[in-house]
Amino acid sequence: MFRYLVLGLLRRGEPLHGYALMKEYRERAGVQISTGSFYRELARLVTEGLVRTANNPPGSDPRRAPYEITDLGAAAFDAWFSEPLGSDAGPHEDGLSARAVFLAEAGPAVARPALERWYDELWQRGKALEREREVALRAADGDGTFAVLALLLARRLKQVAADLEFLHELRAAYAQWTTAPLSRAALPVRPARRRELGAKSQTPR
Repeated sequence: MFRYLVLGLLRRGEPLHGYALMKEYRERAGVQISTGSFYRELARLVTEGLVRTANNPPGSDPRRAPYEITDLGAAAFDAWFSEPLGSDAGPHEDGLSARAVFLAEAGPAVARPALERWYDELWQRGKALEREREVALRAADGDGTFAVLALLLARRLKQVAADLEFLHELRAAYAQWTTAPLSRAALPVRPARRRELGAKSQTPR
């Protein structure tokens, strides 16, 4: 997933050098990235054709080479962004948090349907956890077994419920941002036509 964080930082189309990329991610996500890991990933992305070096602006430090995303890199980022949260969604939905940081870079045509898919995925996950918890409670009822599985499932349900609430708030905030006149300059290159979120974003399940 780390490579997509790097691609996301470049998705807007503005060339940035490595230090500026790390600084921006720290400021936006509150996460400090290892310098060595960051530059190793940049080198891999350049080798794979997802990122390329760009010309240094006049008067800039020649020791700091800026990087820019390629069309292939933009397509790879958009594909990752739209995927189900899947296995990279840890106990606290790290996959969701990582994608939320880059909603603006994804653009409305990619971000809006992705938000809806994530909401549906989490809602279905919550229903599955409810069924598993009921089975666990019935299995432990009357046999004297400590129902730790039921408690663990209940904890996961609370986490899913919190993420559903967050997604509902995120969808509403994104819909407001994309329809605000001042948001247009902040949208990535090649933005899609803006339109309101569908009816599912009006009320949480």
